[in-house]
Amino acid sequence: MSLAEDLKALQELREKGEMTESAYAAAQDAALNRQAAPRHRPKRSSLTGMMVILLLILGFLGWYFLQVSFGSKHTSAAFRTPVKAPVTLTDEIENVPANSWKAVALNLPYTGTVDVSLEVVRGNPVDVFLTTTDQLNAMQKSDWSNVRVYSDFNAIKSNNYRRNGLLGQGSYYLVMRDSSLGILSAPASYISVTVKLNP
Repeated sequence: MSLAEDLKALQELREKGEMTESAYAAAQDAALNRQAAPRHRPKRSSLTGMMVILLLILGFLGWYFLQVSFGSKHTSAAFRTPVKAPVTLTDEIENVPANSWKAVALNLPYTGTVDVSLEVVRGNPVDVFLTTTDQLNAMQKSDWSNVRVYSDFNAIKSNNYRRNGLLGQGSYYLVMRDSSLGILSAPASYISVTVKLNP
């Protein structure tokens, strides 16, 4: 019953003489107090459960947004970075035409050991080196003698290449250069490149 109905019923009882004035006043106060008091107070544990569910939903939506915006590879790296879990930075087949070069961007979210595996699947052997992004200008000018590189990652005319070393957080380029002439060799090299970062 609503408060208005309760008060009307109490009024009728009083008018019929079935309720004294003091009993009517007490019943009226009780009805008003019932209406003023909250009918249901959620338990603290149910609030905590609701908060956990809300956080899970927000986490899923954040993951989905990153997945759509940046792709699964970058999203996985973003979620693994805070705990410094192993991250695959690249795992692709690259095409490098003869007498040219290609740079693969590597963004290290934390300082760790970088493992580089490279295999020429088809084509010519390639020179391989690792450098920082500020060397791009010298590479674009083909000023190879002035490009600063990490010597631990250098290789010349390699078909199978595997190197590892400790690198700081930041952006780097893994450069593959096919210095052969297309007339005397394959017109392009197809190179399987895998780079992993471990804490």
